[in-house]
Formats: sequence, C-alpha cells, structure tokens
Amino acid sequence: MNKRKYSFSLVVYIVSILSLIGLATGFVLAIQDQITPQAKPLFQAPKNKQTSKAEGGMLVGLGDSLTKGIGDSKGLGYFGLVKEDLRKKSTQPVSAVNLAVSGQTSTELAKQIQQTQVRTIVKEADWITLTIGGNDLFRGSGRLEKIDEQAAEQSRLVYEKNLTFILSEIRKLNPDARIYMFGLYNPFGDLAEEKRSSRLAAEWNETMHTISAQYDQVVVVPTFDLFQLQPNAYLYSDHFHPNEQGYSRMATRLLQVINDTPQGGNLHE
Repeated sequence: MNKRKYSFSLVVYIVSILSLIGLATGFVLAIQDQITPQAKPLFQAPKNKQTSKAEGGMLVGLGDSLTKGIGDSKGLGYFGLVKEDLRKKSTQPVSAVNLAVSGQTSTELAKQIQQTQVRTIVKEADWITLTIGGNDLFRGSGRLEKIDEQAAEQSRLVYEKNLTFILSEIRKLNPDARIYMFGLYNPFGDLAEEKRSSRLAAEWNETMHTISAQYDQVVVVPTFDLFQLQPNAYLYSDHFHPNEQGYSRMATRLLQVINDTPQGGNLHE
C-alpha cells in the first residue's frame, strides 16, 4: 500500500515538474519575443504606381508651344519623340496626353491646372513634362531692341508666384509623378541685345531651380546651352521656336534624365 502511494506521489511530482518547465519555457519565449521582435526591413521602397519605363504608364505634357511642338515640320516636337521612345522601350502600354497650349503664359497655365478635366488627367500621370516661362519673359521685357528690365523683373515675380502655385497643385493632385521642367533658352543669342536677354534668361532659370528644389521628384532640364552657340542651326524660321533638330536635342536630354532617375527614388536626395 505504501509502495503504491509512493509511486503515485512520484508520478504527480514528475508531472508537476514538467508542467512548471513548460510554463517557464513559454514565459521566456514570450518575453524574448517582446524584447527582440522579429526583424523587419529597415527600408521599404515606396509603392509608386510606376517605377520604371518598362512597366508603362502615362506621359502628360503641360505648358506652351514648345511642348506643343510648334516649329517641328514633322509635328512631333520633343514630346512626340519622348513618347515614341518610351513606347519603344516599354513592355506595357504607354499613353500620352498633351495639354500644352501655344502662347500660354504661367498665369494661363495656373488657370488651366484648375480645370476639372486637366486635374483628372494629372492625377493619373506617371511622367509630367513642362515648358513655361518663355512667353512671360519675352513678352514682359518689352521690345528686343530696348529691353525694359524693370518690366522684366515684375514679370519674373509674377512667374515665381504662378510657378509655385502650379507645382503645388500638381503635387497635391499627384504626389508620385516625376515632373521634368525644361529651363529657358535665349532664342535671340545672335542679336544686339544678346547679353541682356541671356542674363535675363539665366535669372529666370535660377528662379525655376529655386522653386523646383522645394518639391520632391521635380527636376529642371537645362536647354540654354543647346541653343547658345548656334541658334540658327536649331531654331525654326520664326527665330523663336526650335526646329526639328532643336527638338531632337531637347528630347535626347530629357530621355537622359528619365533614364537616370532612380526607381522609386527622390530626385532631391
């Protein structure tokens, strides 16, 4: 009888010990999980709706006659050339919408960007190209033979305000699209007022750089040097718009920037 009682007590004792060990092990593992949780990646790439040219997307053009392609005998302009290149290199469909208006100023673009249909299109864009400011500058500075620098400065201040509004609106509508904004060139580089008009173009380009630096994924694509030394070789007969060769140079430069853009990256980092 005592022997049987002793055996039963021994079994109970062993079971109790094993239970305590199990509880202790579970407690330790739970504490360990709280102290050292499962490792997570330190950086997760943003889920952009478009991360590379090969994935396709929508190209949207905004601005003036340069994005419209005025001066190109083939009617393509830089926008058409870039569209063709993106479609050629993409394995998925690339759509394109050109909303540019010939002769448009920054004030007019600021109004256009508030239109419902335009806003709907901008929301869906993956790449946005922009040319704006040439009409503001060369209309606002007076006659070329006698540039009014005071009037040009007043126009620049209006342009600065409008461009800030335009980029802010685009970013509100579409935080992810990459914006490629062409800088200004001087189409009158071979005329008597070349130095003054070139200086004004440089000042406006500086304004463009300063404003664009306030926004993510906005890059200014320079054009001044493309037309500086041989304006007649790359300008249309109106001595203002690029010709076919001029637009080709602009498209080449823009595509270089698009190709160099880090996937899902920040252009200002």
